[in-house]
Amino acid sequence: MKQATRVFTVLIALVALASSAFAEPYTENLIWGKVVDISDGDTLTMQGDGKKMIRVQLAYIDAPDLDDNSGETQPLYRESTHTLRELTLNKEVIVESLGSDQFGRVEGMIFIDQTNINMEMVRKGMAELYAPVRFNPSKYKKEYVRQLLEAEEQAKKAGSGIWGAEGYVSPYEFRRRHR
Repeated sequence: MKQATRVFTVLIALVALASSAFAEPYTENLIWGKVVDISDGDTLTMQGDGKKMIRVQLAYIDAPDLDDNSGETQPLYRESTHTLRELTLNKEVIVESLGSDQFGRVEGMIFIDQTNINMEMVRKGMAELYAPVRFNPSKYKKEYVRQLLEAEEQAKKAGSGIWGAEGYVSPYEFRRRHR
């Protein structure tokens, strides 16, 4: 009897797996659109379906910042913004939405073809892992955190971008200094 139950359970699992293979892919958290503006090294605006404008914060990363009050910028602020512009402006992207931030922006991983743009920004030394992600990685998608940490380590070893800038402080600390 146990053998028959196991066979039946395996058959049910195989039927469920086979039927799911033909189902529509899960796309509820994916947003397609064209990048129309770059605000800085980790924020962009895209035009989605129906011409809707969507502001996107690149998830899990932090790029050199600008203090809106004083106009002071961090080292490589302009270069970081330029890099994101070169990688994405006027290009079709897919955003994997991971939620939204306190400003109503979509927090997402940006993809062009198979390239993760968030990862590219970190790999080039134009952004770093966002401090809250670093402090509490278990709250975030483990695979993305692992990949971003690896990319950051490579950029640090190579002295790329922010990791070669003298006196560099994280954007997280920079913003707190200027409040």
